[in-house]
Amino acid sequence: MSFHVQRATAAHIDVICEIEREAVQLFRDHPAWRFYARLSIPKDLLAEEIRRGFVWVAVDEASGDVVGFVWLDVALHGDVVGVAEIDVLPAFHRRGIGSALLEHACAWAQEKGYRRIDLGTLPDVPWNAPFYARHGFVVADKNDPAYAYARERDHENGFPDELRVFMSRTLAA
Repeated sequence: MSFHVQRATAAHIDVICEIEREAVQLFRDHPAWRFYARLSIPKDLLAEEIRRGFVWVAVDEASGDVVGFVWLDVALHGDVVGVAEIDVLPAFHRRGIGSALLEHACAWAQEKGYRRIDLGTLPDVPWNAPFYARHGFVVADKNDPAYAYARERDHENGFPDELRVFMSRTLAA
């Protein structure tokens, strides 16, 4: 399968939301399911982030279909950017799409002068923390004040602290 990564447009909003809905189904047997199942990307926020240029999609070159996306959160602090969300349609897993999206986001962040990229994830799901570790992310101290914003957001959404790890990757200067 050949695919390419491109900046998302407003025309991609519905398909990005559908990808998220399909991807979250993979968590049905995980304790995080009850939290993930009730949350979804707010379309107005997604539209704004697309307009600002912080969302990219992976497009299947044969069909032209969007099969994955990555969304960066630049509202953290100064020289740190976060992965707000990254999803690939389950039917397209294990084809390098998630890796390409993640590496594209990291390259963009580095090019823009960010020194670190952070994310919150599940430690016990193979396509979560172990996937990120293969891409140079390391588990961070979740009590570090740098993660207070993410922990507060989890708390507001009722997401249990014990299910989440935070990971970080240093970007070359």
